[in-house]
Amino acid sequence: MNRTSAWMFTLLLIALLTACGGNQNAANSSSSQASETLPVALTDTSISSKGDPKRGKERFGPCAACHTTSKEVLVGPGLAGLFSAKGPVLPKGVDYNGMLPNGKERSEANIAEWIRTGGTGRIGYMPEHKLTDQEMADLMAYLRTLK
Repeated sequence: MNRTSAWMFTLLLIALLTACGGNQNAANSSSSQASETLPVALTDTSISSKGDPKRGKERFGPCAACHTTSKEVLVGPGLAGLFSAKGPVLPKGVDYNGMLPNGKERSEANIAEWIRTGGTGRIGYMPEHKLTDQEMADLMAYLRTLK
């Protein structure tokens, strides 16, 4: 192999390795996003599976006085990401360590209980909301759509 051919072969090899490495990084990136494992409590959809997110969006109306459907914080946290591993965005200086304000883990059952009974957290007071089981299922189904 002459010098020109060797040089061309080396450049081709570098280009191929770079391209392969780029694809591997993209694959690793997407698999790391997909591998974001949820705590077991957040995988239970026993309430939301019985609900209709469209009706839940309507049911959310009164909640909008204190909560957004994005990550923007009002009086209470924005509820986007409520069912993600990281949880919703809380006001600066507030950290519930992935739990609810009452210290319970984030699960559909515990979130439903928090909505129904309310309580006081570091942010402020959450009033109680009397919802039927179907209304709660609809609301949970809607909250699960907020990313």
